[in-house]
Amino acid sequence: MDKHRWFTVLFFAIIIGFVFPSCKDSLNIPDFTESNTGPYILNVRHMEFIKEHRDSLPIVSRDYDQLISGVDQLLDEEFAYVTEKTKLPPSGDNHDYMSLSRYAWPNDSTGVYDDIRDGQTNPEIYDYDRPKLARLSSAVYALSLAYFFSEEEKYAEKASELIHGWFLDPETHMNPNMNHAQIAFGVNNGSAQGIIDANDFIQVIEAISLLYDSPHWTSEDHIEMKKWFYKFMKWVTRNYNADAFETTNVSTWMDVQRAVYFLFTEQTEFLNSSSHITPVKKKIDTQLTSDGALPNEKSRVRSQHYVYYNMRAYMNLALVRKNRTGQDRDWPDLASQDHGGLKPALQSLISYLNGADASQYFSESDSFDNCRYLDVFKPAAVAFESEEYDMIAQQLLDSGCSDPNLTLVYPKLSDIERTVFR
Repeated sequence: MDKHRWFTVLFFAIIIGFVFPSCKDSLNIPDFTESNTGPYILNVRHMEFIKEHRDSLPIVSRDYDQLISGVDQLLDEEFAYVTEKTKLPPSGDNHDYMSLSRYAWPNDSTGVYDDIRDGQTNPEIYDYDRPKLARLSSAVYALSLAYFFSEEEKYAEKASELIHGWFLDPETHMNPNMNHAQIAFGVNNGSAQGIIDANDFIQVIEAISLLYDSPHWTSEDHIEMKKWFYKFMKWVTRNYNADAFETTNVSTWMDVQRAVYFLFTEQTEFLNSSSHITPVKKKIDTQLTSDGALPNEKSRVRSQHYVYYNMRAYMNLALVRKNRTGQDRDWPDLASQDHGGLKPALQSLISYLNGADASQYFSESDSFDNCRYLDVFKPAAVAFESEEYDMIAQQLLDSGCSDPNLTLVYPKLSDIERTVFR
């Protein structure tokens, strides 16, 4: 190569270096501390009370045994990671997450997934990464609870192994983006609502905080996970504005995700920023009517599922806001008499569980298990310190409902009064 051509190549290489800096440089990843500031939805003081009094609380004792029985089976199970899929994402990189929108079917003539059949699940979803992430996230969370309550290191070891495999291992890690989540709507690269798949990350982050004291979870692990989620949060910020899907559960869950990511990655200054997270009162006013209906969710084919799912998101958001130290922008609204406008919706669910007609709120689904409402009323009782919500949760438990993930982390309200700190 002559001197002139060599100079030209060098010149453009330098220019490209300035215009397109490396990913790390462009992100300016902070020097994270190894501090543990979570969990953010759970209250460890409540969990410590349950741990101390577990044997004297019959339902808790039963569900603890159920939890341990379940996680013991996980110890020898194999889990699939994001790189283990038969179809490459459009990027050509198997480390990129890829999922299919649940109700998207291929067009007979084009093959593009633009035949949207609301309420009809395409079985092809199991060929992609969504089920793998859901299974792994659920396992990590259950293992972390088992570790917290039993102090058995084998549970922390397995949970750490799974987190490493999905996020940190060079061979199997997921890249911090969801560019190809929920392929649908005529765009085979993925759809905007794919961010809902990342809800499983919330459980992973809560689990990490519970694993923090284990020797199987190192300070290096903790810092590397903060870096991963910092990169993912930057990807979310670039790809989603605060009002995306503002009338649906997708938007509510986005706010829960953002809050947890900001807390975990030491960016608490954004928690009260309207440009980063929509004020909860505005969100509620946009989504709920004064009588407790959620019109956009009600219009769905499986509306009972979507009303439940949105209310579950609001309960998570309420607990994140309540558990924050310092001045929180949204908690005063949520702590008001009508919970910022959520109370009518909660009352409508109570009426339904007590036998009232719910047709003005949603269409009943034969496939919906009412025990799932524990996911709403157990957190609601703690968040809003409500005896009424606590009684509804107990009513569900007395009817045979059981969920260790809830009974082991949300005490009865009367038990919370016995703790030194709320």
